[in-house]
Amino acid sequence: MRPRARLSPSTRTRQTEVAENAQESVVGVIDELSVIELDEVARCACTLDDGNFAAGFDSGEVRVYGCDGSVIDSVFLGSRTVAVASLGDSLVTGSSIGGARAFHNQPLWEHPLESGCETLATSSYGVVAADSSGRLIAIADDGSEAAQAEFGHVTLLACSPEGVCAAALEDGRLLLLAPDLAVLHDSPAAEDDVETVSCLAFRPDGTLLAARNSLGMTVDDRLENRLECWHPGAGLLNVSELPSVATSLLPTESGAIVGGFDGSILSFEIGELDHSPIAQLDYQVSEIVQWGPDILVASWFDVFRITPGGEVVWHYEHIGVVEHVLDLGERAALMGDDRKGGSPAPLVIIDPDSPPRHDDLPIEEEAAADSEGHSGALSEDEIRQVEQRPSTHHEAESILGTLHEEAEIEIGEPVVEVDLLDDLSASARAINLPPVADAGEDVTLDADDEGKATALLDGTRSYDPDGSIVGWSWADGAGRVIGDAPQVRVRLSAGVHVFYLTVTDDRAASSSSTITVRIR
Repeated sequence: MRPRARLSPSTRTRQTEVAENAQESVVGVIDELSVIELDEVARCACTLDDGNFAAGFDSGEVRVYGCDGSVIDSVFLGSRTVAVASLGDSLVTGSSIGGARAFHNQPLWEHPLESGCETLATSSYGVVAADSSGRLIAIADDGSEAAQAEFGHVTLLACSPEGVCAAALEDGRLLLLAPDLAVLHDSPAAEDDVETVSCLAFRPDGTLLAARNSLGMTVDDRLENRLECWHPGAGLLNVSELPSVATSLLPTESGAIVGGFDGSILSFEIGELDHSPIAQLDYQVSEIVQWGPDILVASWFDVFRITPGGEVVWHYEHIGVVEHVLDLGERAALMGDDRKGGSPAPLVIIDPDSPPRHDDLPIEEEAAADSEGHSGALSEDEIRQVEQRPSTHHEAESILGTLHEEAEIEIGEPVVEVDLLDDLSASARAINLPPVADAGEDVTLDADDEGKATALLDGTRSYDPDGSIVGWSWADGAGRVIGDAPQVRVRLSAGVHVFYLTVTDDRAASSSSTITVRIR
């Protein structure tokens, strides 16, 4: 295997300081404004121009919510909702069997896709949709087809406001396309390695940010995890090294903020190859949203507000794994999945500008607060009295000595021994070993006549040494959740596919494992 990304000593030192500062600080919490129970898990979500937001569900329902979480409108697409996006003042949806549709208070247009919609993205030119047969279709804002091209199975799509489209293919190939889907740049994966694209996003200046990852099948000095910057005209501008697979990407005016599978949050500035660590969290970063000068970060069950300097302003713990953080202006919406097979996690509305509250002070602070009025120390007179032993008769001293010895024999060691046993028992109960995730061995399968194969992702060999596993999460190479059971079957086309298994035990500890499936 190729060595992982090598970080400079100064970078490692800074990351250590960030992690230590985060652990030592006392982080306040905020309360939610409202909690709305859901009957399904939201698979996709987006904000709308009017301050509302939309969410799509497996049942085919798409709901439009107000900033207070109330349902304003809903529509049924007839099959699983795979994407929702804003197009001007309209809402565009994609369904697994139907195709693309647009709504604004009422249906505007429908563009059927024979192979169903896999994903879509919007720009000022309209919509670009990918179907399951490997085609890309450019759709004008009136629903008419503007262009069509076939490149292969698309895993990720992003569009710039100017209409430039970026497409990541299942085989690791990266394409930059003009609004008419003409190829501007074609960056294939390395022939002697297995590569994937985990994140795509355009900066406001039209520069594409692409997080690419290699499995390191060849031992050399190529970067294993990297952030690439592409210009539609000039091509590849620069490449920066990442310490882990990027799972979230926030473009900024001056560069980008990247969240990693290892919980790292990094800042990149235009023109600089190295990164600056902002914070180090315990779990994978699933979403980063700009909030004024700060950022809102979703990591597993938690959402944090973090300053550019890495200070955690507040923390909010959601019932489920947070997968969507939506900026509603003066509020934010949180949506996710409970990953336990029970009731779906609720929709939560928060005010990120709420002042944090600190319910509990550390013991040291409480002691300091209690001692401000009186120190508890003996005065000089009291010390002199203690040091002056009163005179007693020699027989009395003998009697007192005997009583002292008997007292030591009767109550000495047994009391200490019982306390030690209790302490050891309590300590043993407090220790929680993390679960062991096992996604299985990498596999190679032969494709059928349709060029596809069905693979079984089996995580049943995962275990918890001191408890039980209560949560399972399978994610694809782009970080999208595809299942929440120990075993998941996936239908895959020819190429190389990477999947991540994360398991959680009954005391909220978790671990992850990776499997690669090659279809030939």
